[in-house]
Amino acid sequence: MLMSVDKIPPPTVFELLGVDPKSFAGKVPIATKEQFVNAIHKSIDDSDTVDQYKKVFNNQTTRLSHAKKVLGEIKDTVNSFHSKVGGDLAKIEGLFCSMAPEPNTGKPMPPGMVNALLRVSPEAKTCSAEELLACFERNLDPSDTSEELIKKINQFQP
Repeated sequence: MLMSVDKIPPPTVFELLGVDPKSFAGKVPIATKEQFVNAIHKSIDDSDTVDQYKKVFNNQTTRLSHAKKVLGEIKDTVNSFHSKVGGDLAKIEGLFCSMAPEPNTGKPMPPGMVNALLRVSPEAKTCSAEELLACFERNLDPSDTSEELIKKINQFQP
C-alpha cells in the first residue's frame, strides 16, 4: 500500500507520474491533473479503501488551505525580513534554525539543507522573496499560527 505518512522517494514519484526526471533538471517538477490521477490509479492496492484515500486528501487539503491563509497573514513580515537580510541564505538559515522544534532549536542545519528547503541551486548564496515565501508555504504545519510565526521572525536578530 502506497498510503503512508512517510514521503515517497523522488524516483518513485517520477515513475508513478510517468515522467523523466531529466526533463525537470534544475526546476521544481509540477504534475498535470492527468498525471496525478494516473499515479493514484497505479498506487492503489486491492486492500486499499476509499476512506484511506479520503483521509490523506482531506488532511492535505486542510493543510494547504491553512498554509494559504497563514501565508497571506505573514507575507509582509516575511518580505520585510527578506529585504532586511538581502536574501542571504546564511541569515535565512539562522532564522530557520531558531524556528526548529525542540530538540533542534538553534542547532545548525546539515550542509546544503537551506538550499534544498528553498529549492535554490546548491551554489546559491541568496534567494528571492518569492522563493522564501514558497518555502514557508510548503513547510507550514497545521498547528502554525500567523501570530506565532510573525513573533519568531520579528524576534530573530541576524
